[in-house]
Amino acid sequence: MVEMDIKLKHINFKWGCENIITHNSIDEIVEHINFSPILPNDKQMQNIYKFSLRLETKDDRSSIYFYARLQNGIIRVKQFFYDWAFPFIYADTNLVKQGNPFIINNRVGFIGIDYKNNKALSYSVGFTTVEISVFEGDVTDEALIEYIANLVLINFDLSKLSFATVSYTARYDQGKWAEDEVTRVKWFEPETINGENTFSETLLDYKLDSVGIGKETNEVQLLYRQKDNLTDGCWISIAPQTLEQDLPKNLGRNIGTRQKWRFRLLKIPYENRKIEVYYGVQETKNPARWFWFSFNNKIIQCHIRSSVHETSSLVRELLIKILYSWPV
Repeated sequence: MVEMDIKLKHINFKWGCENIITHNSIDEIVEHINFSPILPNDKQMQNIYKFSLRLETKDDRSSIYFYARLQNGIIRVKQFFYDWAFPFIYADTNLVKQGNPFIINNRVGFIGIDYKNNKALSYSVGFTTVEISVFEGDVTDEALIEYIANLVLINFDLSKLSFATVSYTARYDQGKWAEDEVTRVKWFEPETINGENTFSETLLDYKLDSVGIGKETNEVQLLYRQKDNLTDGCWISIAPQTLEQDLPKNLGRNIGTRQKWRFRLLKIPYENRKIEVYYGVQETKNPARWFWFSFNNKIIQCHIRSSVHETSSLVRELLIKILYSWPV
C-alpha cells in the first residue's frame, strides 16, 4: 500500500441518496471524514464506479463506498472508522466466521466470508477500516489482497491524532447501537488529565493514546496504540464488579464462531493468593489476545488486536503493571 499525498480529479459520487456532486480535489473529501481514505491509484481508477461518500454530520458517521471491476469479478469497497464496541481492536469486522490472516506493511488483515456469504476481507490502516466483498464472479484471495495492497493512502496524519480527538463515537457520545463500551465513558487525551493519570504512558512499543473515564461508574478505559504502524491496538477496561459484563468462562480450543479461541485458566501468584486469569488466544497464525480477571473488587478486561508483533509479552507486561503498580 502506497502512503503518499495525491490529487484525484473529477470524481463523481453520491451525496445522500439523490444529489451528484463533482469534487476536483481529494482535499474536499478529507475535510468531511474522520479517517484517512485509502483510494484507487490511477490505473485502478479506470475500473471503479458508484463512488459514494457519506459526509460526517452530528447524526451520521462518515464512510466511503465504491465498486470496482476486476478481471474475474466485481467487488465493493467500504471504508469507515470502526470506533465502537471494543474500539480499534477487531481485525475482521465484516467476517462471520474465522478468516485467514494476511499481512501488508506489517499490518494484519483477514480474508473469509461476510454476512451475505460473499468472499470478503477486512484490513485497517490507522483509524481506517477497509472492507471488501466480492459481489460477482470468482475473485481469488490473491487478487483481493493485491488490489488492496495497491490502493493509495491519503492524509495519514489524521490517523496520528488521538482516538479521543478523532472518534465520532467519542466526540458525539453516540454509540452505534445505543450504549456500548465506548459511550459508557467520557474520552480524554492523556495529557489533558495528567494530574489524575497514573497509568503507564508506554507499554513495550505501545503508547497510551486515550483514556476513558466512567460517567456513572468508577470505570477507566485505556487505549494503547502500537507506535510504528498506529494500527495495532490494546484496549483495557478496569470496571467495578457491579457492572454487568458478559465474559465467557468456557475453557478449551476452537471456542466461538465468528472468531475461534483457545481459552485457558492461568493462576498468577500474588501476595498470599493466586489470581485466576481467563486467557484467550485466537486460533490463527497472527492471533488477537483477550484476558480478564477479578482483582480488588474490579473486573479487568483487555483485548489486544491481531499483530505481526509477539503480543504475549504485552500480556505479561500488562499483568505486572495491573497487579503491582497501577491504581486498581
